[in-house]
Order: sequence, then C-alpha cells, then structure tokens
Amino acid sequence: MTDAPLLELEKLTIALKGVDQPIVDDVGFTLSRGETLCIVGESGCGKSLTSLALMGLLQTPPLRVTGGTAHFAGEDLLSMGTARLRQIRGGKMAMIFQEPMTSLNPGLRIGEQIAESVRRHKGLSHQDARARALEMLRRVRIPAPEKRLDEYPHQLSGGMRQRAMIAMALANDPELLIADEPTTALDVTIQAQILRLMRSLQQETGAAMVLITHDLGVVAEMADKVAVMYGGRIVEAGSAEQVFTDPQHPYTIGLMSSMPSLGARAGRLVTVPGTVPQPAQMPPGCRFATRCPFATSACTLVPSLTDLGGGHRVACAHAPLTALETPALRSTGT
Repeated sequence: MTDAPLLELEKLTIALKGVDQPIVDDVGFTLSRGETLCIVGESGCGKSLTSLALMGLLQTPPLRVTGGTAHFAGEDLLSMGTARLRQIRGGKMAMIFQEPMTSLNPGLRIGEQIAESVRRHKGLSHQDARARALEMLRRVRIPAPEKRLDEYPHQLSGGMRQRAMIAMALANDPELLIADEPTTALDVTIQAQILRLMRSLQQETGAAMVLITHDLGVVAEMADKVAVMYGGRIVEAGSAEQVFTDPQHPYTIGLMSSMPSLGARAGRLVTVPGTVPQPAQMPPGCRFATRCPFATSACTLVPSLTDLGGGHRVACAHAPLTALETPALRSTGT
C-alpha cells in the first residue's frame, strides 16, 4: 500500500429536491490500495447514494451533490468533467450493482458486454477483446465459459450473472471497485462463493474496494475498515476490529445485538425500535435520537465525529460508552 490514500472523500453532501435537510450529510473516509471499506446500515441510510455520487451516477434532478470533494488518485471526481469521468468510470473505477438483471443488457450476449467495455477503455481489437472476455469468465470461475460467452443474461443463473458482473467490472483492471450489495439476491451458499471470489480477485489485483451492505456477517468476512451510516451520516467508523469488539454508537450496538449466532441460544435477540425517518422528517441534531435509549437534551445538537483513539471515530454526545451503559433495546422472540 502507498502512503497516500487512493480515495479520499471529504464532507460529501447530497440534496434532494423539495427536502430542506441534506439526505447525505458531511460524509467522509479514506481508502488505500488493497484495502476494503465496508459501509453498513439499514436501507435508506445513504450508502448507495454515496457510491453513486463517487461514480457520477446520481439521478440529477432530483438529486444533486451540494458540497464536498472526492479525490481519486489525485483527481476530484465531484468536480470532474463528463468526458474525463467516462474515461475513469469502467476503467480505473468500476462498480458491481445489487441486481445484475437490471444492470446487464438483456439484448446483448455476455461476451459482447464484457468485450465492449474492454474495447472502449483498452482499445483492443474485436478479437482480442473477445479473448479478454473469455479470460475473465474463466477467472470468475463460470462453468463452461466458452458456452456462456455467447449466452444472454436470462440464460444464466443468478450466481452466474453476478459472476459475469464481476468479470465485467474487473476486465479493465480497475484500481477501485465499488460493490453495492453484491450478494443480496443470492442464497447463502452462492453468497459465500461470491465473497471468496471477490476477496481472491482483490488479492490478485491489489484493488481497493468499497463494499456496501446491511449484512454484518459480510462485514466481518470482508472488511479492513468499517463505516456505519444512519440517516445519511456516518455515526461510527474505524477498523473492523475496533467496531466489532468495541462498538461505541448506540446504533452500532443495536445492529450488533440483532445478529444471530451459531452457538446455543443465550436469550432473545434485540431490535432497534422504530424505523429510519423519511428524509423530510429527520429530527434536528442527532438523527438517531428518536430511536435511541440514551437520548437527552444534548442530542438536539448535531454530534461531531470524534476520534476516541487509534482512528476509532464516533458521532454521539454520550461517547465513549461504558460497559454498564448497554442500551435497553426492545427484545423480540427468536
């Protein structure tokens, strides 16, 4: 890894037309080559919007970036011209989407879709691009790759379609890979295979990866760094070890407490009461306050993301929490 971060995001702010408060607010993190950052949180917390902003794929309008910088290899993605962004996107940066059937072109054969990306970014001939597509299908371990090369997306299983998406994303040897819930629609066996594949290919290429998920099991499997998002803000960030062994935000503790274990039942799982507020209904100050068992008048102010030591940062007026302050979250039967 180099000393300088490959990706450095600072104070990203995204607005939604008709909503007074930003729906992604002051989000920042750094990522070096070869590292994996997992962004975790419930649906609607701003994870995917953050990734789409980095790729220049926000739907504008109604969404727009209103502040922040995102330096990738020294260039600011957020102020970059369209032509330059197209050169980088798909080449130096690539994205794996949650549902390949909505991302792959149903009217083009798998091999053609991979080859098209390679021809655009590497300038290969049609024959060489097809050979590269076949090579990538082999690398992602799709069975009978010579046959799959000329098949359409609907002819592939869900797991094979996701492998094809990974092949397409990695075909140009990107330095940064963004994966948005890449295993959500797959069964647990195929999910494990895909995660192992992604980790193996990342080790081969040295690419940095931003992995967006709501699954803490995936985070434990893949992450070097973790950023927990709630209501469009990062509420806790640090190394995977810091966040898993010493969670310091009430929301993070609630997420951890809701995870089932493989051992004998020791009691009831817990849930975080309530739901994420709609963007137009976010409370002032801490956006988690309406669901937090620790909420006090201090939570009417926006908490800053404070370093508790060693890069472990938490945005909570009551941090650091002690072992005696475990939240009394609502129990649910198992």
